Amino acid sequence: MNGIEKLEAEENEKMEFDEKGFFVITVKDEIIVEHYLNVQKEGDLEVETGKLNKVITGESAKAICDTIVREGLVSRLDHAAYLGRELQKAEIALKNDFDYEQCESIEL
Repeated sequence: MNGIEKLEAEENEKMEFDEKGFFVITVKDEIIVEHYLNVQKEGDLEVETGKLNKVITGESAKAICDTIVREGLVSRLDHAAYLGRELQKAEIALKNDFDYEQCESIEL
């Protein structure tokens, strides 16, 4: 393609933790996103997870993504991309009364 590099898409094999924390996404009457901080023990390289920091609710994947970015809750681009995919699935599930489970495909 005239000097333009063409790349074959491939998934990352290794997940890396986001220093800003992680998210648990559920769908009930709205999308509920819980943000948890990563808490590292003093002198320990192992990450202890699980301190609830914020809860974001809404019906729009875009509005929730915008809130996450505005609040500075992600530091990694791959994490932000993952959240965008998951939140879009959650919005589809909410609008179509489908079951939603984080990290799983939606059965259409």
